Amino acid sequence: MKITPAHDPNDFEVGRRHNLPQVLVMDESGKMNENAGKYQGLDRFDCRKQIVADMKEQGVLLKIEEHVHQVGHSERSGAVVEPYLSTQWFVRMKPLADRAIEAQKSGQGVNFVPDRFDKIYLHWIENVRDWCISRQLWWGHRIPAWYCGDCSEVIVAREDAKVCPKCGGTHLKQDEDVLDTWFSSALWPFSTLGWPDQTEDLKRYYPTDLLVTGYDIIYFWVARMIFSALEFTDQIPFKDVLMHGLVRDAEGRKMSKSLGNGVDPLEVIEKYGADAMRFMISTGSTPGQDLRFRWEKVEQARNFANKIWNASRFALMNLGDFQASDIDLSGKLGTADRWILHRLNETVRDVTRLIDAYEFGETGRSAL
Repeated sequence: MKITPAHDPNDFEVGRRHNLPQVLVMDESGKMNENAGKYQGLDRFDCRKQIVADMKEQGVLLKIEEHVHQVGHSERSGAVVEPYLSTQWFVRMKPLADRAIEAQKSGQGVNFVPDRFDKIYLHWIENVRDWCISRQLWWGHRIPAWYCGDCSEVIVAREDAKVCPKCGGTHLKQDEDVLDTWFSSALWPFSTLGWPDQTEDLKRYYPTDLLVTGYDIIYFWVARMIFSALEFTDQIPFKDVLMHGLVRDAEGRKMSKSLGNGVDPLEVIEKYGADAMRFMISTGSTPGQDLRFRWEKVEQARNFANKIWNASRFALMNLGDFQASDIDLSGKLGTADRWILHRLNETVRDVTRLIDAYEFGETGRSAL
């Protein structure tokens, strides 16, 4: 059985368990390196063809047959992605995760709405692995690490390194990798308020009351904000986390460029108005559940908004010089007036209760 710990995720795990050597046979350009023997210098695809030809020549190839399997491709270029062992920066997660787990289980953590996401959050953070935070991208926050060209010392510092503390050399080169986007985003709740300085904004607004976000990034963002906040500020970053669903197309598919099924909110607003779009989304939403976008629902919301608009205009046209201060509720009210005020108070009570519970869909529907 062949095994390539440096070029396959599953083989890498097997190799770690059995202490197998991790041999790279390919360079970053996709060409075979010195470990590939006589195939050195060949492009990866040409190398595969040459290996098949050599096996045929040696008479050890029994047959060739096609089968379907999964191969990763770049979303932008379409190129085949080759697993490749490389040196990266990691954050050790166990001490961070243990603190977040303890806070959540002791009742000192965040309140998820709906509460079923509490289990999903804990499941992920209880089984978390060390976090690779380095990325090979053009843009981002640079890794704060420098390499000494004289003694190969690695220097990690808050300020730009100028001199090697080990040999005194000045031939330093900063790591070209950048931080994972989610690493920077994890600091958002307090870094935007002036942290690490104890600013007035930080004292007044941190921790915050509510985070509203999609359930699809509970691992990438929410969890990382929580354990980062506990580590750097000794506080949870927010009290409540409201998880909303995704807006999908009419067939229930996730909107994407490749499918071409996305909807531009500006186009919806131009055609039906902002109020119609807001009302359609709010009345059609349930915490944690996806929403299917349908144009007929936007039309219905527009029609409802038009009714409110027309009724308001009709009332204003017939009020003349009447002012709100002219209303006198101290006297005896007729049956119709008392019924109107009763229904108003009921609606105010229900809307307040539902908003406090983050039931925005029910809030909108209660006002109909």
